[in-house]
Amino acid sequence: MPTPHEPRSPGGGALTESAADGAAARSAPDPMGAADTATVVAAVTSLFGGEPFAISDLGAVGHPVVHASAALAELTGFAEGDFVGRNLGFLLRNDTDQEGERLFRAATAAAKHVTTVMRTYLSDGSLIWTEQRHYPIHAGGGVPRHLLTLFRDVTAEVHAEGTQAMQLELSSSLEGDGRFFSYALLLHDDGRAEVAWASDAWQQLTGYTLDDLKTRGLKRFVHPEDRDQLLERFQGLREQERRTDQLRLVTQQGKVMWVEDFAARSWRSNEAGITAVYGMMRDVTSARRDTANLWRLAHVDPLTGLPNAHLLEDRIQQAQLQARRNGTSVALAILDLDHFRFVNQTFSQRHGDRLIAEVGRRLRRTLRRTDTLARLDGDTFALLLADLPSPRAVLPALDKVLAAVREPYADGSLTLKLSASVGVDMQRSGVRAAAQMLERATAALVRAKETNRGAFRFFEDETDVAMRSRVAVEAELKRAISEDQLVLHYQPRVQLDSGAVNSVEALVRWLHPVRGLLKPADFVPLVEESQLGPALFEWVVERACRQAKRWQRQRTPRRVAVNVSPSALAHADLGHIVQSVLARYDLHPGLLELEISERTGHETLSAGSEKLEEVRAMGVQVALDDFGVAHSSLTQLRSLPLDGLKIDRSFISKLDSRTPSLDVDLLRAIIALGKSLRLRVTAEGIETKEQNNILRSMECDDGQGFLFSQPVPAEYVMASA
Repeated sequence: MPTPHEPRSPGGGALTESAADGAAARSAPDPMGAADTATVVAAVTSLFGGEPFAISDLGAVGHPVVHASAALAELTGFAEGDFVGRNLGFLLRNDTDQEGERLFRAATAAAKHVTTVMRTYLSDGSLIWTEQRHYPIHAGGGVPRHLLTLFRDVTAEVHAEGTQAMQLELSSSLEGDGRFFSYALLLHDDGRAEVAWASDAWQQLTGYTLDDLKTRGLKRFVHPEDRDQLLERFQGLREQERRTDQLRLVTQQGKVMWVEDFAARSWRSNEAGITAVYGMMRDVTSARRDTANLWRLAHVDPLTGLPNAHLLEDRIQQAQLQARRNGTSVALAILDLDHFRFVNQTFSQRHGDRLIAEVGRRLRRTLRRTDTLARLDGDTFALLLADLPSPRAVLPALDKVLAAVREPYADGSLTLKLSASVGVDMQRSGVRAAAQMLERATAALVRAKETNRGAFRFFEDETDVAMRSRVAVEAELKRAISEDQLVLHYQPRVQLDSGAVNSVEALVRWLHPVRGLLKPADFVPLVEESQLGPALFEWVVERACRQAKRWQRQRTPRRVAVNVSPSALAHADLGHIVQSVLARYDLHPGLLELEISERTGHETLSAGSEKLEEVRAMGVQVALDDFGVAHSSLTQLRSLPLDGLKIDRSFISKLDSRTPSLDVDLLRAIIALGKSLRLRVTAEGIETKEQNNILRSMECDDGQGFLFSQPVPAEYVMASA
């Protein structure tokens, strides 16, 4: 194959002297005593008229072409005039053959005879390989003024030699080894991958014949999970010279085999839309298995299959970075079984090992997929709780962990009652060294064992006191629900046009035995964080329906609205709870309304939409509370199954005659929006007659606020405002 080589000047390199090869070998007189371009063109055309050539002016800036032959125009697809005034380098645009470009520039700069083989771009963007022979044209033996460049298409020769070289390179040392096979692919731009050639080792490796490979294509034999990777690999080879990947093949026997796939691009034809690729696949299944085994020995506890301390440190660092990125918290808990030494000493190590394995299984069931459970040594485990929304979110997780350990354990005739102590370190911001978190959690564990076995303790005293106080309040709240320490007060909802009270909102209060009457703001946030939301909702809806039934019997029926917290909305039994309570009191469904807050997350609202559809199908009313504070989209508003819309009090609190017109227009637009969606619109937080009058003028349906009544016990609810 012709190859680029260093500049050479046979016989001095002048056209009038004998050249070594091709048409330029013909001897010619020196017709160029006069160096004008027309004379040069005429002389060269008489010698090489039927060949692709161009003449460049070496005396002009940029060495522009002054003449191109018709044969060159036919070869490249450009018109003859397209060459004139341009440097021949435009045929080499985007070329990566830097050596060829260097030789071309050397020829034009030094005016020496140079032969190059280079990629040449055609007018349609495709490329061919051309041999380019550059000859300086002297004027009577003086300084060269023109350069003749002869072109010859050598694409077929380049491809043939490249194919042979690649096949020899890939196959020469590997054909006797059944763990390798080589191949050639033609990648079509329409996505097809045509197998042009493959070595016999393909059948030894996979069990399939070469005919199977050629007729069915390589993708058919790649593991389904790796086929997207294969297609991405093909696309990459259209754009880059070579790449190496690992993927899985499925053999004729159904075995999965890992291969390392090295491939290199040989040539590319834009005109045909084809990229030629030669490659080699090597069986690396054993190597991967060995690597995996070594990794497992270094990172996994052999008894439980859990991560060990080494892998845990890496997971801690990852969790800290994620928490820093998301603004969340990380907790590291070190758990140690109480009195485990007794099991090993009294029974046997085999009993102890089985107990450890069972505890590992129990703990794993309590954690989320994003958490990590590790075994450090003996009966000591580590629990890494990642991406916690708040430090307090660790408490329910710790409760689950301790409850799982306390479950009775039986091993044959042996029955044990277990307990564990836990030390916890919290990471709220920044990144603390993993080893430091382990040290702090271990120190907290030691204090837990010294002061209160079977429970948990935090490293920081301040955190420990706060968390213990929170646990105590949560226990009190559970008792309040079960022992009827809660009461409902009702705030009337007034029809603004008539002043009639046809509905009320049920608001829960806590009659705390020590702290007195507590408002929702004092304990409802704790309800959500401690996962007591569903239990509280069930208590409230039961008491509210019981009161609604009493009003119905007294012939003063009032619809009662009950707030649904995010955790209650997410509860699977929401519809069943509502249906059971309605049936228990034989209450008309239209006398119950569920209020969901716009502050509830978009995902929770979307996921709970089906439950709301279910209760609405029973005849229960549904309203969106706190509208305007969380920027609900119109699409979301239309998608929710609603009957009512409650405007947040922040829009009403500053409403008076001095309110900016823009704010008034916004409030008017919200009311109009609700009515356009056929929703009953209620304004919350009305405290003055002026606010009431403005809202009436806007044709708002209902109002609620201290102007009419504070939340009061059921017997004090008024009939009208």
